[in-house]
Amino acid sequence: MELVVQVQSLEALAAALKLAVGGVALKLPPRPAAGWWAEAKACQAEAQRRGIRFYLVWDGLVKEAERAWAMEALAAVASMSPEALVIRDLGLCRQARRHFPGLKLHAAENWGCLNSLGLRQAQALGFSRVVLGGLPTLKDLALMRRQSSLPLEVVLGQTCSGFSGLCLLPEYLGIDCAFCAGLVSQEDNPGARLAAGFKMLAGLAQLGVEAVQVAGGFSEGEPLGQVVQLYQTVWEASPAARPQVLAAAREVLTAFKESLTAVVGPEEPALREPQKTRADKRGASRLQPEPELRLERRRLWLEARNYGEAVALAREWREPLVLELTPETYRAFLPEHRRWGGRRLIWRLPSVIFESALSFYRKAMETLQQGGYARFVAGDWGAVALVRQVGGEVLGDQTLGVRNSWALKTARELGVAKVCLPPGRRPEDWQELLQQGTPASFWSYVYHFPALAVWPREAAPALSRRRGPLGEKLRLAPEGDLIFLCKEVPEYLGSLGGWLKQHRVAPLILALPRSGLPRGQVPAWVAPEPKRRGLKEV
Repeated sequence: MELVVQVQSLEALAAALKLAVGGVALKLPPRPAAGWWAEAKACQAEAQRRGIRFYLVWDGLVKEAERAWAMEALAAVASMSPEALVIRDLGLCRQARRHFPGLKLHAAENWGCLNSLGLRQAQALGFSRVVLGGLPTLKDLALMRRQSSLPLEVVLGQTCSGFSGLCLLPEYLGIDCAFCAGLVSQEDNPGARLAAGFKMLAGLAQLGVEAVQVAGGFSEGEPLGQVVQLYQTVWEASPAARPQVLAAAREVLTAFKESLTAVVGPEEPALREPQKTRADKRGASRLQPEPELRLERRRLWLEARNYGEAVALAREWREPLVLELTPETYRAFLPEHRRWGGRRLIWRLPSVIFESALSFYRKAMETLQQGGYARFVAGDWGAVALVRQVGGEVLGDQTLGVRNSWALKTARELGVAKVCLPPGRRPEDWQELLQQGTPASFWSYVYHFPALAVWPREAAPALSRRRGPLGEKLRLAPEGDLIFLCKEVPEYLGSLGGWLKQHRVAPLILALPRSGLPRGQVPAWVAPEPKRRGLKEV
């Protein structure tokens, strides 16, 4: 077993190198200062002297305008020859494979692997290991191990239990983590969290997982050293001795409980004082665009909140409808499938599909495909692989992380027909990407409440602050087994309809989920059209 400690700074790295760990992972800053690379190389040399593996982590996304700088940084990384570069961006993966084939690549936690199809996709891309976080049970992990032999690194002891691969906070609010920024809170006891990690660790040992990453904000000090030693002791214990070792570990945690909060708890950055935005002055209930803005129905798809609403909307809406595929919507749809047309209904795959649920979705999608329903919206690479496996067409969502033309080419090679435009509000936010990309490669939301962060419902997050860094009003929206962090005011691009049409961005999706608009009604600000025969009464 390899015990990996990820650190955020060179100072923390120096502290981690004094511990008896198998590997240290240093995160690259967004724009390393001139002297950063030299210091990182010195720390790498010290790690090698101590027999500790040295990893670099680059888990951010590269924008189209940053490609030149990214190539320079990638060359600098390759010159260091780390044990591996841990990345998320598919564009960086593509360039590394082409220009630096000797550089080992690991898929970062926020690459978003949740099932064995994601593992197979990662292996096909050339990743030699995948970092996993957010797995709810050992059962899902065991099922994944049966389907793939790709080496795994499991993150334990996270301060935030959200799904990092679905997080859009950096692009919409400019922060990396809602928990660390103090926007949300969870009932958190660092000692209990580590104890749960130790218990999980015992199961990982039985599954033969190759590496474990110790999460937290690390600094020098005796408690941190004891935490690392406890992880190693639990891992190395025999199955017969493990219960006694776990009990002893809990006693040690209790002994330095107060110190743990400072060592592994979240560090809350200072946020700017909330500023009144135009949206706030209109009021949080202002969910509709300005009256003078009218959306034409042509090229516009409407996303319903449930099957009943889709049926009601279809009586007056003749353009395609989008509906999330769940056991409930599937059961409601099957008896009435003949009343729909394959081009009329597009299915959105859930944000999270764990291994234990793959069988249902595979069978459901095969049935839908046989009935002519072949278009699916997918938000992670495992879901993309699932659609391609059943022969469907993929519309990739924002959470796929396609932010540059390198990544776009890779996405197309993986079978994605179109990808959603990245978060933005002005033409200049996408101009360069559209110019470099293949024509007609993009679709976009025209009205939606994006999920800024996603947690399992059992995590029970609570809003600590109802405003974001710039005064944006926020709310939590429970849906099924998940909880979403959203703004109270929607993202609306209706005024850019002409520009989007000119650049062949289609379709445009008007998404009703998480909105407060009347149910079962086409929004009043969508331009009417003469009535035509639509769906039969159901």
